[in-house]
Amino acid sequence: MKFLILLIGLMFFCAPVEAKFQVEAPSPTTEFHKMSYAPVYPTYSWEPVLGAEFYQVQVVNERGKIVSELLNDESLSRVTDWWAFTEAGKYYWRVRVVDEHNKPISAWSEKSFFEVTTPVTFAALGDSITHGGAAFIPAGQISCQWETFCDFPVKNIGRSGDITELMIERFENDVLPFAPKVLIIMGGVNDIRAGLAADEIISNLKTLREKCKANQIEAVFCTLTPINEKILRGKGIYLTDKDWRAEMEKVNAWILENGGVDVSSRLSDFDGELSETLTHDGLHPDLRGKMFIGKAIQNFLSEHYFNFIFGPEVW
Repeated sequence: MKFLILLIGLMFFCAPVEAKFQVEAPSPTTEFHKMSYAPVYPTYSWEPVLGAEFYQVQVVNERGKIVSELLNDESLSRVTDWWAFTEAGKYYWRVRVVDEHNKPISAWSEKSFFEVTTPVTFAALGDSITHGGAAFIPAGQISCQWETFCDFPVKNIGRSGDITELMIERFENDVLPFAPKVLIIMGGVNDIRAGLAADEIISNLKTLREKCKANQIEAVFCTLTPINEKILRGKGIYLTDKDWRAEMEKVNAWILENGGVDVSSRLSDFDGELSETLTHDGLHPDLRGKMFIGKAIQNFLSEHYFNFIFGPEVW
């Protein structure tokens, strides 16, 4: 009997152990730890795992509660969280590979931490050009956020795809929790793409200005960044309004007349379109373009809001 038990034990311990997971865990590539503030709408990214197609992301707060669970889109090694992170606290996110039935086939990645802090001095409300990302670089990396190129912290409240009406709708939820002293507003490019008239865009910008005024926030508008229609057409994307240039110029004229920041001149070619050397898709400025935007905003804020940056004791 003892011999039989020993034999069974040897068979158990010597038998090959079946691997629990089929592929290795992904490696996160986000750079939230290098940013002054985490974005309100984080984009999580990771190194793709060979042979993997589906990924699951999980976000956990400091109390151990899962606040967000996401699946990647279109087999990309990134996903944007459309749940606004406005509650102060510490969070971490992690990712694992899953199969088409959402069954895990890898372990979780290491944890990547980020923190939400309030209040802030400067914040930026906008669309994808503010949110970040360009070409194949995801928004969670610092090289494609114009905020990176300011010498002082700017809270990123951009959300890809927004038109100015949506910025108005999320003002209370996304902006007010951070109580910024100055709100940089860069919106209207998606409105132009959708064929909205300049007067409607300007009306929306005025509404945002009034909301800022009602909450003791200084509103700073930035000109609409140019578009390269030739590149867009090459990708099968056509603008709705054939007179879009005139509408964009009208919006930009209003912004400059009201003391806004010119971020578009440095991005434009001789025809007034987004320079081919600064974009891959005809719409989003790439690394150098983001740098031009960031430096233009930094220079403006340094000149007009010196005391907000260095303190009221500095003259």
